[in-house]
Amino acid sequence: MVDKHMRLLRKLDRPPGGPNFARFIHDDPIRTAKAVMSFIKGLPPFNYLQAYKAVRDRIELGIPAEAAIRVAVARGAPLGRPHNEALIRAFLEYDEQRRFAAQNPIGFDVEYFRVSREIVVPISPVSVIRERGKFVPIFMCGWSSLSLSLLQRRLLMTMYEDAFFSLTDYQNSPAEILFFPKVGDGTLDREAEVWRRGDYDLLTPAELNDCLENFLLARQQVRRLIAADAQNFRKPGDGSPSD
Repeated sequence: MVDKHMRLLRKLDRPPGGPNFARFIHDDPIRTAKAVMSFIKGLPPFNYLQAYKAVRDRIELGIPAEAAIRVAVARGAPLGRPHNEALIRAFLEYDEQRRFAAQNPIGFDVEYFRVSREIVVPISPVSVIRERGKFVPIFMCGWSSLSLSLLQRRLLMTMYEDAFFSLTDYQNSPAEILFFPKVGDGTLDREAEVWRRGDYDLLTPAELNDCLENFLLARQQVRRLIAADAQNFRKPGDGSPSD
């Protein structure tokens, strides 16, 4: 098996964070397998890491809006900088009304939602603050559109509850899950969509098991496809299949 296929298998066994994992899951393994295959073969042209950093610095350090914008566009792929700028500007507009408590950041560890013995999904807020005597985890997803189905939304909230809010310090915490989808086509402008605990019914144990079984069945199918592709792969100028 060549390096390309090994990389795909490693990526398959290391799922992305909660929102992206939830986006894989459909109500049948075939659709789920298609979504997983699209993810592991895809190479996003940019990410929102700089905007997340700017949000965290704004919340925890209270940096001015202008400084937050500079942080958001300081690094990363040039193609992604306008999108990171649009995201931080939308967050700043939300923060004008919300006014996060900048002086009370709380340290935290990345937690994990367990899919199986081998597979875990990382779950991590962008920041945790203390307000009115309670810890408030703030999760954020930078997608420009929010197309999660009701099942996927319930799954995402269930993962947050299982991996993070089950911890002693957060069992009674309020929380905010922030999205900033575009307001329309042909524009970079965004507006806040905020979820809170209780906004969606959590999945029942049977529903959650169905979701995870769909993913594991999809994973098996994708592994078979990768193995078959590796078996048939031929190096340029080589007349025999590669090992």
